[in-house]
Amino acid sequence: MLNKLFAAFLIAFAAISITPASAADIPVLTWEKGKEHNIILGGNSQVKDWKIQLTSSNGETLDFKQSKLDPKGYVVFSIQIPDSFESGIYTVVTTGINMPEKIVAGVKIVNLSDYNLIQVPTKLILILLTLILLISTLSIMRMQKYERIEYLRAKPTENLSGIFNLFAKFRVAAVEELHKSLFKFQIVREGELLHKLSPNLWATLPIATIFLGAYIGLNGRLILGVSLIPFVLYAIAAIIGVIDPFSGFTAALGFAFAQSISGNVTSVRSVMSLIAVGIGWVAPGILSSLYQDILHKDNYFHFAKKFVPDLVASAIGGLIFLVAQLLTNSFVDQVAPIAVSTYLIPLILTVAIWARINLYRYLVKDLHQTGKNYQIRILVLPRVLSPRTITFAFLYLGGTVYVWTESLQFAMVSSILLTTPLALLMVRFESPVIKAFKSAQRYIVIEMVCIATAAFISFFYIQSLPLEVTAKGKLLILSTSFVLFFHGFFSSVFDSSARANNLQVPQEVRQMAL
Repeated sequence: MLNKLFAAFLIAFAAISITPASAADIPVLTWEKGKEHNIILGGNSQVKDWKIQLTSSNGETLDFKQSKLDPKGYVVFSIQIPDSFESGIYTVVTTGINMPEKIVAGVKIVNLSDYNLIQVPTKLILILLTLILLISTLSIMRMQKYERIEYLRAKPTENLSGIFNLFAKFRVAAVEELHKSLFKFQIVREGELLHKLSPNLWATLPIATIFLGAYIGLNGRLILGVSLIPFVLYAIAAIIGVIDPFSGFTAALGFAFAQSISGNVTSVRSVMSLIAVGIGWVAPGILSSLYQDILHKDNYFHFAKKFVPDLVASAIGGLIFLVAQLLTNSFVDQVAPIAVSTYLIPLILTVAIWARINLYRYLVKDLHQTGKNYQIRILVLPRVLSPRTITFAFLYLGGTVYVWTESLQFAMVSSILLTTPLALLMVRFESPVIKAFKSAQRYIVIEMVCIATAAFISFFYIQSLPLEVTAKGKLLILSTSFVLFFHGFFSSVFDSSARANNLQVPQEVRQMAL
């Protein structure tokens, strides 16, 4: 921060000075790749007409973006250094109306070492948009139209041969230990594909992935982020988690155990990194399946209904994994050059999810006509989330914001605002009742587009304000909180209106929660 203010003073002085600056007067700043950096100018009536560029010795230039004019006459010039920029010395050059070109600062571009996402607006906006899509979708899921989840299940194999039977009993017993919830329902449901392909593999894979996760943990240093986790093994674990989320879950347990005994888990940030890795290996498979199911309940044109649910669900799964990668690197515990997370694995995962959805559909399309025994598994979720889930979300979101901003007060306020829409999902209100909502229909894709558009508009406006990058990052987080709060309140009112004439839901059904 002191470097930025110092640079701002020198640039302002150079712009109004009659005597050209000498080489000895030019400061050299150190900027990291991938981050946004700011220069604040003011005290000159022509500042709004200035243009600033970052220039290399071979003539390559990068323009600074100019903010709105502050009421006090200040302008913030911002630049995000691309990851592909070569390391080295660059110059900051200013031009303006009736003002000759001047070199006002030197900049040393270095590799990224402190991956603070609040200083990387594009990545921060991506994470916040994903959070908006997920929480707003959960708010919509409370509607009677979406609360019933069901699937066809072939009669399970009674006994497997030899050691495979022991593995199968271990898997069944482990899943049974989970409390009745949406998570448990999806874990069982998503294991159906693997069971249909090979019951022996279905029984064995969770055991094998415990050792796979442990091997990855022993051969990668979580403390330095995703970049030093073995790339191929990291991708394999993620793909396994898409095919069978329970095996992804056991891989995450093995990874966490290996990281712990190797001494890499020494702080809260390390624990948050472990959780982020687990999210990347479990959540894409579970949530993409959930999206695909509820999107099929909306009415589209026949052509669109064949593709929209599958494509949106696959994209959401890949996006969740990308966010998990970004979170893992944002909790890095040690200052050292790190590589920014690749987009390759999320793209591979998106394709894998799409293939999984279509393969499963092909395997079960004629199940009810084959004469084989099958079950219809049904889950009704009047209450989408449980108190323990909301408590976990509150702590994790608060910890994340604190790591980014280093402000405990802001982290607490942000976490409360972000989890309020989730808390609203725990209860149903009998009022208010708005007649117009009683027969109105809601469509998840349309609402997602509208909410994302509103968020983009607010994000774009915030990016144009005369604020430095950390202050803009805080405003982005707060705007996300308000968007989610208003949508959560709207969903609660809509739900109470739509259920005004319905019978009360039995208490034992209400206990089904995530």
